[in-house]
This record gives sequence, C-alpha cells and structure tokens, in this order.
Amino acid sequence: MNKHRNLITLGAGSALLFSSFFTSGCVTDDSNTERGALGGAVAGAILGGVIGHQSGEAEKGALAGAAAGAIVGGLAGNREDRRVQEIRAQRQIAEEAAARSRAEADAQRQRMISQGKSIEDKELVAARQRAEAAEAEVNRLRAVEAAALKKAKQLEEYEAREAAAKAEAERIRTGKQ
Repeated sequence: MNKHRNLITLGAGSALLFSSFFTSGCVTDDSNTERGALGGAVAGAILGGVIGHQSGEAEKGALAGAAAGAIVGGLAGNREDRRVQEIRAQRQIAEEAAARSRAEADAQRQRMISQGKSIEDKELVAARQRAEAAEAEVNRLRAVEAAALKKAKQLEEYEAREAAAKAEAERIRTGKQ
C-alpha cells in the first residue's frame, strides 16, 4: 500500500510540475534561466522519483532530482540568457555606431553647405557605402540573434519532449494507466 501511495504522490507531483511548466510561459519575462530551472526541476523530479522508487524512497528521490534538475537547468538557461544579452549588446553598439556615423555625415554636409561648398559624387558614394556596411552589420547581428533565440526554443522543446517520453516509458514499464 505504501508503494502505491508513493506512486500516487509522484504522479500528482509530476502533474503539478508539468502544469506549472506549461503555464509559466504566460507569467515569466521570457527568461531562459527560469524556464531552464523549471524544466530541469520537472525532468529531475521525474527521473529522481523513478530512481528513488527503485529503492523504496520515491519522494526523496523526486525531491533530490527536482533540486538537482533545477540547478542544472537554471545554470544552462542563465548561460543562454547571457549569450542572448551579449548579442543584443553587440547589436546596440552597431546601431549606435551607425547613428553616430549618420550624425557626423549630416553635420559635415551642413558645414559644407554653410560654407558654400557642394558635395561631390565620390563623397556621396563613400557615405552610401558606409551606410550600407553599417546596415549590413545590423542585419547580420539581427540574424545571429534570431538564430540564437530559435535554438534556445528548440532546446527547450526537445527537453520537454524528452521528459514526456521518459515519463511515458516509465508508465509503460510499471504497467500503470
């Protein structure tokens, strides 16, 4: 009877963790650290509960697995947050440099006009080339950022699929419906 109670407790705990995992996307500020910690806690609780069940201590195993999974998942999510933050910082720097370059070119043009000088074609070509190079850098950084975000979402999806498959495999092994 005690083993049955442990399985019910483990199942209820897993269901609670899964439900909080799937509803937390609406509450968080899109932090990979939080999502990683939550996903790690869910996967760790399931895996720890399964391992603990083998030794008759499913609850302790689930708690230990949840704690370890939360730490590992949080660290992985934090690393991804820092990487995304670095990409955004590089993008901001490139945009600021492009804005400074445009401002300097405008100031130079205004000085030349006020002095009665005209702008020559090669100056226009050079200014256009600088602008296009800065815009290309901004586009490149945006593409890198989009790719990083896409990979982070894919990783999260694969981890959730793995946790669900492991839970289903355990359910099949134990023969519980």
